[in-house]
Amino acid sequence: MEQSNALLVESCIDSKRFSLDSNFKVLTRLSLILLIVLASLACVDVVARTVFSYSFAGTYELNELLVSVVVAGLIASSFFESRNIKVELLSRFGPVGSGLMAMFERALCLLALAVISWSFISKALQTHQYGETTSVLGLQTYPVWSLAGLVALVLALLVIAGMARPVRDCLRVLSGEKLLAPVLIMGAVLAVGAAYFTLAGGSDASAVFLVAGGFLLAYALILLQIPVGVALLVVGGLGIGGYLGWPQALAITGNVVVGTATSLDLIAIPLFLLMGNFATASGMSGQIYRAASSALGSRKGGLAIASIVGCGGFGAICGSSIATTATFGKVAFSEMVDRRYASALAAGTIAAGGTLGALIPPSVVLIIYAIIAEVSIQESFQAALIPGLLALVLYCLAIIVTIRLKPELAPETQAFDRNTAVRDLIKAWRPVVLFGLVVGGLYGGIFTTQEAGSVGAVLALLFFFFSGNFSFSGFWDGLQDTALNSAAIYVIYIGASVFAALMSFAGAADLILEYVKPEETSHFVILAVLVLIYLAIGTIFDTVAAVLVTAPVVLPLIAGMGYDLVWWGVVTLSLVEVGMITPPLGLNVFVMKSVVGNRAQMMEIFRGVTPFLVADAVRIVLLVSFPAIALWLPGVI
Repeated sequence: MEQSNALLVESCIDSKRFSLDSNFKVLTRLSLILLIVLASLACVDVVARTVFSYSFAGTYELNELLVSVVVAGLIASSFFESRNIKVELLSRFGPVGSGLMAMFERALCLLALAVISWSFISKALQTHQYGETTSVLGLQTYPVWSLAGLVALVLALLVIAGMARPVRDCLRVLSGEKLLAPVLIMGAVLAVGAAYFTLAGGSDASAVFLVAGGFLLAYALILLQIPVGVALLVVGGLGIGGYLGWPQALAITGNVVVGTATSLDLIAIPLFLLMGNFATASGMSGQIYRAASSALGSRKGGLAIASIVGCGGFGAICGSSIATTATFGKVAFSEMVDRRYASALAAGTIAAGGTLGALIPPSVVLIIYAIIAEVSIQESFQAALIPGLLALVLYCLAIIVTIRLKPELAPETQAFDRNTAVRDLIKAWRPVVLFGLVVGGLYGGIFTTQEAGSVGAVLALLFFFFSGNFSFSGFWDGLQDTALNSAAIYVIYIGASVFAALMSFAGAADLILEYVKPEETSHFVILAVLVLIYLAIGTIFDTVAAVLVTAPVVLPLIAGMGYDLVWWGVVTLSLVEVGMITPPLGLNVFVMKSVVGNRAQMMEIFRGVTPFLVADAVRIVLLVSFPAIALWLPGVI
């Protein structure tokens, strides 16, 4: 009887969880449907402006206002699914991976989500109180902000309700584990946090203490598997609260959240992610690979070169290294092994080729860097094009040289079928049109970054709809994946912005310049040290996290040495991407291993990426030695 009652309770909890999942996914998908509607309106405005020289009044401010509802609907997704970006370096250690530490993580996540949700609600109250209106159309803004606040509140409550089962699971684990080590770790972290908050408000609080203490506490939380964005938000808010007071800390955080929610540059991120998901669902990755393999596969090592070209082409549409690696790992690895390519070369080629996804524009990470560094996104895209193509060419040369030295790694050449090559190239017209329109429109000044994302997302959706692969389940899955990845990026951006505000108040830029003294220290030595640091960070951190965590320290130093921040953005992205295939913790290698399973061992994949690491070393030396490689094209355009 007791067992049946327990099963009944378990069934009720599971059905409640299912209901929560359904309601949550409906709200987040509705947010993205609103985004697709806004993207469609932006496309109409682009066509009207370009073809008929007519622009709809107030389109920009209306998009900026309604985007807040979309962002409010997205942010909670990563909390609900526990998909925030974190560093898994210490995940295998018992005390760090314990149930108690998991509950500590969830408590901090709920705190961060509560602050973010309150920011939306507070903005709605402010706009109602002051009667805020838009500049062009004269519309009251409080109804839209009230809707954004309501969406944020409902989703936050659903997240809290959804935490019931994970907390219950953690409590079950606690009964069977040793608690001394995790209790000591949590106690130490809380004590350090309390001391930091207390001393930050003291009259003797120095810039060194605020900066060094803030970084140490943030990195400690990150290493303890607290999501990167949450750790930065908590430490940044804690430091500002101690330094200026809680009202100021909440006000600054609220301004960051509101600014993030209304940024049309940042909204390009979910738009480009939508474009990549719909492009993948429509089969574009397979079309790109077949076209490249038909054209190059008859040569010795041609299929490996085709995989690199395919990764570069799809990465330009997808914008994600991990997604490119995972997608082409499924598409290309089996094909290469079946044609008697060595599994090490096949897996290493795809893992390295995946890194091209974040460098060849349009790049999600480059958008984030440009916003943080306050440089032009279009100019950053222009600067990344030649280095991205250089990386692709050097990777192809690495394959040619490797196979020349070890011919047994690839099969002998096969007969070239011109008809098949032409047919496959013609079939690949959709990704060519998509990439050409988005990048060409950006480079040609026809539309902004947000409009480029809108055009790309709408066009990719149309291609998906008419591809023959369309299904509503694929459509909803694409929306859900976009929501989760966008939410994770928004959370880490908000956390990094609050942390950067703390560093600004503490005078981090002046402090770094004072200690490093770029006018006395060789710039070459400073750049060499930064290169090594970024290579190390890239092996541990996600690309977005690596850029945002280091920005408050590195950008003032680069600017103080008189270097171009657009050029440094390209160098930074290149370094972090190289770190993703650098032993022993290259993230792309682990992604590739998860795709191929037992068909390739980890050491084989690391051995396979070695020639590409040599090519990367050549590229980094060229980029650092000759900044014109990145800056020539923006100067010409």
